Amino acid sequence: MTPAALPSPAPKKAEIRALTGLRGIAALYVVFFHANGLVAFPSLVKPFIGHGYMSVDLFFILSGFVMAITYADWFRDGFSFASFKKFLLARVARIYPLYILMTVITAIAITTVLSSTYRFDDNVLRALPFNITMTHVWGLAYAIVPPSWSISTEWAAYLLFPVSIWLAMWMPRRYALLGVVAAFGVLAAVAFGPQWMTHHAQVSGRLDVVHSYAPGTTLRCLASFYIGLVAFRFKDLITSRASGVLAILALVLLWYKPTDLWLIAVFAGLIMSLSHDEGFVARLLQSRVAYWLGLVSFALYLVHDLIQKIILKSLPAWGLAGDLSRLNWALVSIALSIGVAALAHYFYEKPSRVWARNLIKQMESRPPVFSRANYAKVVNYVRSVAIRPTTPAE
Repeated sequence: MTPAALPSPAPKKAEIRALTGLRGIAALYVVFFHANGLVAFPSLVKPFIGHGYMSVDLFFILSGFVMAITYADWFRDGFSFASFKKFLLARVARIYPLYILMTVITAIAITTVLSSTYRFDDNVLRALPFNITMTHVWGLAYAIVPPSWSISTEWAAYLLFPVSIWLAMWMPRRYALLGVVAAFGVLAAVAFGPQWMTHHAQVSGRLDVVHSYAPGTTLRCLASFYIGLVAFRFKDLITSRASGVLAILALVLLWYKPTDLWLIAVFAGLIMSLSHDEGFVARLLQSRVAYWLGLVSFALYLVHDLIQKIILKSLPAWGLAGDLSRLNWALVSIALSIGVAALAHYFYEKPSRVWARNLIKQMESRPPVFSRANYAKVVNYVRSVAIRPTTPAE
């Protein structure tokens, strides 16, 4: 492996604030996109908002990039069960507490107070076990929290992480790049492929596939996630000065909606350029508002759908919408989603994440139950019970 094939070392604990800000803007973009499905935005901005589903693809690439920064060295010498276990537990501690809370809250809400206004095309009790294990989008059940389809697909990416990071980072670069070609081939099959790949009438060139029973849904994530891994390996090939051109190009492509495959390439390049945390675009994304949105982005992503459904569907059905226009109610739902996300982040997500990490550390510090010493104790006890001393003859 040549030195040019490897990225420059990144500080393990240094945060790339521009990427955090980018994640925040993308999360807000998703919120507007979902509101767009419930209310008519002005025609001037509707084409741009209607392309907001591509924020999730940006998340996938960004997730792969950040996973490579954080965990690539854990698998430098190949697969290790201890490292893999530690990796999975770290991801569970990060995403699971808030995810499971919102899953339970939504399941209760849509079977009780929202049962008449919330459409769920599955049996909640049947779907719940698959949602709890984050396996629902693997062709097993619909997502109880609709945006959680992407969390289920990323869980699949985490389970395949040792293989994908080995190919992306530690194999000769020609194989890593062949993997990128294969990933774009997969995305092309999703965007242009047959109906069974997406389970809906395909609009040529679109990656908007979220159906739980469509293989293209998980493939959409796995391919973009891998592209993010390789983007980290070659990040030094794109300088921070390219971020302005790439950001403008991304905005143009989001507005005019050509094939989404172009956006995947532009997103990867943009993340690579922003990873240097320098330049005008990086400074914009490092601003207080963008960076703060990045901090609460995961909570915003999980809470906004339920809030929007209550405000834009349930309130009108209950006769509580008043004289406020639907567009204004949509803006209220967005503002309320941000507020609730902030509360969820600071008062639940962060504390529960710390609690989960501490619990994992406590579990790791305890001696294993099935150790050799404990096995010997059990064997000796069984022998002491089974082999009774004989009574001497009188």
